[in-house]
Amino acid sequence: MKLKRPSPAMVVAISALVMSMTGGAIAAVNFANNAGAVDGKSAVKASKAGKQGAAGKLLATIRRGDNRGQFPLGAVANAASQNSVDNLAESVALGRNGARTIAVADNQTTTAETLIDLDLGNLQVSCADQQANAGTENATTRISITNDSGGPFNLSRNLGSGTPTITTLENGIVHTFSVGQRNMFNVQLQGTDNKTVLVEGTAQQAGQGTADSSCIVWATALIVD
Repeated sequence: MKLKRPSPAMVVAISALVMSMTGGAIAAVNFANNAGAVDGKSAVKASKAGKQGAAGKLLATIRRGDNRGQFPLGAVANAASQNSVDNLAESVALGRNGARTIAVADNQTTTAETLIDLDLGNLQVSCADQQANAGTENATTRISITNDSGGPFNLSRNLGSGTPTITTLENGIVHTFSVGQRNMFNVQLQGTDNKTVLVEGTAQQAGQGTADSSCIVWATALIVD
């Protein structure tokens, strides 16, 4: 049997079929090699994402731990290092507050209670009955600043619109003042290494002239290193 020579149209058709099949195979290989890539670029692992290793490449987020789903700081432009973040947290002002309602005992003074730890010492409050007649109480609030810093610190305080008191408080000494009516008070402490403490507070008395008087105190302290 003599085979006929294929026509030109048949040669063109077979060539087109072979080329289309080969192109599909190449495309399949390229797809497998670039699965998960964007514009042909694969993501750099977060653990290897230094500024040099991640330059011009996609970046994967952290997979595990508390920071999962986030980009590593080392690969983010102008981002602070973890040490810088920790140092910043330690250098910012620290705020603390406290509040007390203290019932006074007839003709007695309550034991001082610590309202706020000031780092240089403590802000303490107590309640005293200044009415001598038994069965009738007239409370007054006593505010104390203790120095537990190990050295002296400067103290200034103001009660309402009165004249400020400015002094140096030696280590182990207690500075006390009374708030007989409802009033605001301000205290500033300046210790060693430039540590500063600012306190703003309010004191008032309830049930004056009765058998059930009490002192109510609340304050906020800002501690700056």
